[in-house]
Amino acid sequence: MTAQPMPRKDTKLRLDDRILDALREKAGESSVSFNALCEAILFNYAKSIGKLPIDADPLPDNRGGKRSGAGKPKQSSDDRKSKTTNDSQ
Repeated sequence: MTAQPMPRKDTKLRLDDRILDALREKAGESSVSFNALCEAILFNYAKSIGKLPIDADPLPDNRGGKRSGAGKPKQSSDDRKSKTTNDSQ
């Protein structure tokens, strides 16, 4: 299964520190990322002012869920070669 590229773009915003602090705090309380919270707020605002269709759905989360090996420390190439050699003996 090949992941489809998501139509998201990186952008830079210059915002008041108070806004950033408040949104970061809310994101932490809601157990969502700062970026996901901002995207949801802006998405809902764009719908409310008629710039997106009222029945539009947000893009799915593109992190892909839990992956085997995620969060494990990276092995050096020497460690991988050693494990392969030991496994084949």
